[in-house]
Amino acid sequence: MPTDSKNSLASTRNKVHHAGLFKVAFQGITVEEGYFTQVTGFSSQTDVLEYPEGGQNSFVHRLPTRVKQGNITLKRGVVSDAALLEWYQMAVVQVQPVTLVITLLSASMQPVKVWNFVNAYPIKWSGSDMNASSTEVLTETLEVAHGGMTVQAVAA
Repeated sequence: MPTDSKNSLASTRNKVHHAGLFKVAFQGITVEEGYFTQVTGFSSQTDVLEYPEGGQNSFVHRLPTRVKQGNITLKRGVVSDAALLEWYQMAVVQVQPVTLVITLLSASMQPVKVWNFVNAYPIKWSGSDMNASSTEVLTETLEVAHGGMTVQAVAA
């Protein structure tokens, strides 16, 4: 079996990265403190229109139509900074869209990949329940809708 690293399945060119190394930034509002512990909702889906052709019974045409973007959900521990809650409350009266930037980091804390979610605005805020017998950290969750996603790989 050849030992050439170009043909190896375990090639060093195809590094995978830890899901826990990321940072979140909002271009347009200032979030003073607090680190996000979880980001979910990375999805994009193309709707399909099924079009049956008259006289053709062996198949149905399947045509791509609109693209639906999933909402991004951000979770973090409750901190004194209220910027995200204020942004949500303001969105009820007048939406202030921003670009939400999520950056995947390498083990050496260098950017690997960047997701930009344009025209992002909050659509739901929720806090965790308080329980005197619990040892869990109190968290807040912000769900964000957006107008589209771009992905940029950062050169190593």
